[in-house]
Amino acid sequence: MKSIETQGKTVDQAIELGLYKLGTTRDKVKISILEEAGLFNKARVKLSLGESSESEEKLRAFVETLIEKMNLKLDVTVEEQEDQFVVDVTGADAALLIGKRGESLDGFQFLVSSIYNKGKKHEEYKKIIVDSNNYKAKREESLKVLAQRTAARAVRENHDIRLEPMTANERRIIHSALADSSRVETESKGNEPNRYVVVKLKNKKGAAPKQSNRDYND
Repeated sequence: MKSIETQGKTVDQAIELGLYKLGTTRDKVKISILEEAGLFNKARVKLSLGESSESEEKLRAFVETLIEKMNLKLDVTVEEQEDQFVVDVTGADAALLIGKRGESLDGFQFLVSSIYNKGKKHEEYKKIIVDSNNYKAKREESLKVLAQRTAARAVRENHDIRLEPMTANERRIIHSALADSSRVETESKGNEPNRYVVVKLKNKKGAAPKQSNRDYND
């Protein structure tokens, strides 16, 4: 299934641009709204063209069944790639599926993957990524910005800074964003589900240099 993403001042404009690029009509594509137009951003949509494979349809039907049992109103599109499925879930109840800090979305992804791959041989296993309104990419970008701003603040104020509790994946993003910093290091502390990251100065003013104590469990 061929897919493209387009932008426009409105959702309809983005869709029309995508249809033009694909050389097709609206009734022949699956449309996912990735981002509504706002004051400082354009609308973003994803258009998928082509017949779904049997495996795509099977997974889509399974996800739709789960969503129906959760009493949520959502649209599901599935794209099979070489080594994974990408499930895009959009609609009026998207925020409920995402949950606080994406925890519900991560849990839903784990559930879908566990049930779909149950009993399959290793070579038959397929990774499943579930996203909604491009939430994961936007969350990753915001965490990278947070990491850099926190590092700058730690250097400016000359003290370590503790971040809010995060999931393991979110902590990995923070660690990665500051891995090459010459001024700060990161360490995970606490116990799940309240484990958090501390952004620490490598060499505080008036203190002797110290070795990195980064927690590599994340």
